[in-house]
Amino acid sequence: MKLLTLGVDHRSAPTSIREALAFDGPKLARGLDTLAESFPGSEFVILSTCNRVEIYAAGAPQEVPDLEALTDFLSTFHAVPVDRFAPHLVSAQDNEAVAHLFRVAASLESLVLGEGQILGQVKEAYQAAIKNRTVNSILHHVFQNAARVGKKVREETGLDQGKLSIASVAVDVAKGVFDTFSDKTMLVIGAGKMGDLTLQHLKALNPGRILVSNRSPERAEVAAARWGGKAVPFDELFLALKEADVVVSTTAAEKRIVTYDQYVRVQHARRNRLSLILDIAIPCDFDPKIGDLEEVYLYNVDDLRAQAEQNRSRRQKGIDPATAIIERETAACCAALRHQRHAGAVLRQLGDHADAIRRREFEALCNARPSLNEADREAIAHMMSRFQNQLLHQPRATLRSAASEPAAEHPHTLLNAVRHLFGLADL
Repeated sequence: MKLLTLGVDHRSAPTSIREALAFDGPKLARGLDTLAESFPGSEFVILSTCNRVEIYAAGAPQEVPDLEALTDFLSTFHAVPVDRFAPHLVSAQDNEAVAHLFRVAASLESLVLGEGQILGQVKEAYQAAIKNRTVNSILHHVFQNAARVGKKVREETGLDQGKLSIASVAVDVAKGVFDTFSDKTMLVIGAGKMGDLTLQHLKALNPGRILVSNRSPERAEVAAARWGGKAVPFDELFLALKEADVVVSTTAAEKRIVTYDQYVRVQHARRNRLSLILDIAIPCDFDPKIGDLEEVYLYNVDDLRAQAEQNRSRRQKGIDPATAIIERETAACCAALRHQRHAGAVLRQLGDHADAIRRREFEALCNARPSLNEADREAIAHMMSRFQNQLLHQPRATLRSAASEPAAEHPHTLLNAVRHLFGLADL
């Protein structure tokens, strides 16, 4: 068995690299399909968020692509030269890959330590792989455990307390720029999960007005109504930008929605009043050069790192207990995988052994009773096969159950007992 992960995250790569390698929208399904076609027999999950892009691969050692092959896949699929992103790649294999995924699911690798969205994103990545039929027993086991461990860490360490999302960090930045919000107009662009979470935090500031704009008018109306705001048609976005003192942009657009020249005109219409733009979209919605304009503060996801680090320090006390949980769970998960692999091998041996005996005895019976007609032979063969399956059903179920209990470093004693009882060769 081989398991590895390869990708980039907010520590190893700037926003531009993560944008270039992102599997946003329909790219995710296409990426999974391409991997499955290129490396048949391997299992794959792609985790693509604003802070990371990671491929998880598993299977038999001779079937799983190596790191170079996965790097070439990223280059070809995204039409990005390898030398542009290769220095930013981070990889892990086997136990370390499992531990890394558990840390990701528990938010220990997040920009904002303890943020709650990543666990849902890990689950969504796993569900997408299931939908595309790119997972089998190994990644089923690993990702199901990752979801459980992520939840366990949050519940037992206190990492789920307080402000946990990028949206909350963005609002903290706004509080550092403006002293009061009762006279401010706030505009949220995008009415998805991130937009809705942002609106929740903005509402707590009691702003003068909240505007919501989205390409889908219906979603904008629903989000605005939920948080006491006003929906703005997307084709009137620039009118809303002229009114907004604080802009939080959270769309999943594939290209910039506001260019430098466009915002120059917006700021001119605002008579250069102070404007704060929190662009937490991936790819970025606003041209980075907009931040060079006078009286304009533009922050993207990477710019929020300093504020996030402050939150991280406040949650530092939970890191050591979380790390201890992850170490234990990683060892248990990997032991269970080893047990399952050995159990599978023993079950195959047991089945082959029983098949050989059944075929031998059936042939002996047919030789001893040449008068048996074809119908009688088929009936006897069917009966013997059913008898074999029923006889082995409980032993098989017991072995599978034993293999799921990672209490020992080596395969469960039942596996060895079965080998000795049936005279099976050691693996």
